[in-house]
Amino acid sequence: MRHCLGLSHDTQPNAVAHAHHGEREDGFRRIGQARRLGRGACRRAQSRRPPGFRQLLPDGRRGAHRACQRRVRPHRRSPGGDALLKLVLTAFLPFALGYFLSFLFRSLNAVVAPALQSELGLGEAAIGVVTSMYLAAFVVAQLPAGVALDRFGPRRVAPVMLLATAVGAVVFAFGQDVVTLSIGRALIGLGLSVALMCGFKANVLYWPIGRLPLANAIMMTFGGLGAAMATRPVQWLLVDYDWRHIFLALAVITVAVALYQLLAAPAYERGGKGRLKDEVHGLLGVLKTPLFWRAGLAPTFSLGVWICYASFWAAGWLRDVAHLDEPSVGVALFALSIAIIPGYFFSGMIVDLLHRRGIRGGRVLLVYGLLFLAIHVPIAMNVTTMPKLLWFTYVMLGGMPVVCYALVTRAFAPELAGRVNTTLNLVCMGIAFLVQAAIGPALAWMETAHGLPRPQAHQLVTFALLAMQAMAWAWFAASREARGLP
Repeated sequence: MRHCLGLSHDTQPNAVAHAHHGEREDGFRRIGQARRLGRGACRRAQSRRPPGFRQLLPDGRRGAHRACQRRVRPHRRSPGGDALLKLVLTAFLPFALGYFLSFLFRSLNAVVAPALQSELGLGEAAIGVVTSMYLAAFVVAQLPAGVALDRFGPRRVAPVMLLATAVGAVVFAFGQDVVTLSIGRALIGLGLSVALMCGFKANVLYWPIGRLPLANAIMMTFGGLGAAMATRPVQWLLVDYDWRHIFLALAVITVAVALYQLLAAPAYERGGKGRLKDEVHGLLGVLKTPLFWRAGLAPTFSLGVWICYASFWAAGWLRDVAHLDEPSVGVALFALSIAIIPGYFFSGMIVDLLHRRGIRGGRVLLVYGLLFLAIHVPIAMNVTTMPKLLWFTYVMLGGMPVVCYALVTRAFAPELAGRVNTTLNLVCMGIAFLVQAAIGPALAWMETAHGLPRPQAHQLVTFALLAMQAMAWAWFAASREARGLP
């Protein structure tokens, strides 16, 4: 009893207590050493987050423990010589060609629309329905395809999706009515919905994380080349060949690219090992992360508006406001497709160069957003002095916020890259769908209900879109976490 009350003068209980205390200290010391070496659990409880999730913010202010960051994403050195060439031919070019086909098919309907109208007797409303099916299937497939990318890897997902595109191209080539053409167009959009995301996932897996913005930007230049090929070159082919022959030829090319991806791309070690429940749980974790929305909403909003104008409404502005004739509009659209290439390329190259000098990518992204907002001002003011140069600058600057895909992805574990990219793409394409569907009725309503001329209606629409984007970028600028993206 005296021992229990601590009143004994015997030294044995104190010795036992001291020994137990020493054992506890040794245990704590071993745990701390294991954590410093990256073998233990993170400082924060991992049960509150889905497996593999982390936030990577500057100076370790919050997010996973640094040791766990090194364990989750091992350092990769930049390859050189023959290794670099092999990496380009196996892990980059197959998916870059897939994105080339994505932009080519996306822009092709605008060129073959006159042939569809003359041969099948389709009106503008029917052409609009057929064209919108691509975007609708594109949006629906994003989240499931993101889970599949992280579960099976780009080598398995990309070829299967491209085969769906090839089937859609064949169905479209033999279409005789709106229903058949819509089914073919939807299959094309479904198959190409993750063409770019497969490339982004491959870049995360096989390229050094510090070069990710540059790798993504170079890959997206292939999209600009595809958009350029869908304009003048296709018009030249339509002189000697039928539009059906073009789609059949593209189906054969698509199958060839799918085989190239399947045979050349590296295997994905993690393929199919995780439970589907964990994959979905990781997706929900991405959606619940405040940083994802603070850093991703503003650039994806601007990209959605940019897609609407670069693919369709820029031509309407040139006709209604600048009063250009159809040949001049065609030349301007070809120039706009070329403008995508430097916008994509230089955006990633600038981020890459400044990253080496210690400048955060989030701050560079904010500058890109402000430049894009600034180019809206002369368009909203209906400046028509040099309309082609104005829209060339618009398209070039509008593609630069695309680096948000790489910057936001670097804030998460690499096994979540597919879900992060496809979720960003879902937001972007969803906004593009809503904006494109709203601009036409808004212009018609202002013209019929209020008697506004079409140039003034364009002006009000542009000012409204500028105001909404400005609010989104103000939210981005107010977030230290978004500005501090590495």
